[in-house]
Amino acid sequence: MYHIWGRSRIGEGTYIGENVIIGHPGKEEVEKLLKGDLQSVEGARIGKFCVLRSNGVIYSGAVLGDRVVTGHFYMVREGSVVGDDTLIGSGVIIDDHVRVGKRVSIQSRVYIPTNTVIEDDVFLGPGAVITNDKRMGRGEWKLEGVTVKRGARIGANSTLLPGITVGENAVVGAGAVVVKDVPAGVVVVGNPARIIKDVPEEDRI
Repeated sequence: MYHIWGRSRIGEGTYIGENVIIGHPGKEEVEKLLKGDLQSVEGARIGKFCVLRSNGVIYSGAVLGDRVVTGHFYMVREGSVVGDDTLIGSGVIIDDHVRVGKRVSIQSRVYIPTNTVIEDDVFLGPGAVITNDKRMGRGEWKLEGVTVKRGARIGANSTLLPGITVGENAVVGAGAVVVKDVPAGVVVVGNPARIIKDVPEEDRI
């Protein structure tokens, strides 16, 4: 059994698996959650012909485009937008106010924090972690999301530090720790990540 809360809208042909919650109240609607007033929340918008597999939570105010496919045990928080034809793997967390483009492949266990922008045709490998808090919770500090430009590929278990930009068609090697901007069309590896070569033209989009 799945749960649809508030004024959520779901496009035709969409499959919803067991224990999926659509329209869970977010931070701005926590009072309604506490009062049990779940039918008056804004709800989520889900596009056409999506596949929402079991044990996922999509918050009120989130928007999923058409033909989005998920794994299991995923979460998309309030205010986040996921573009058409995007894959959200098992165990993925997309925090609030994230922008994910079209045809993005988000592999299992990826973490995407608040204020991150992922452009079209990006690949995020398994276990990749994006960060947004330079102070790590100490005091007042603006959360600086990462921007991953069109066609970039982020390797498995890599870490992107707050505020950086990964350029178009760049490649971040598996396990890399990226501490500064990555130019378009280069390959970076290591900790801290360093440029080792250019991406071949035939591997760019």
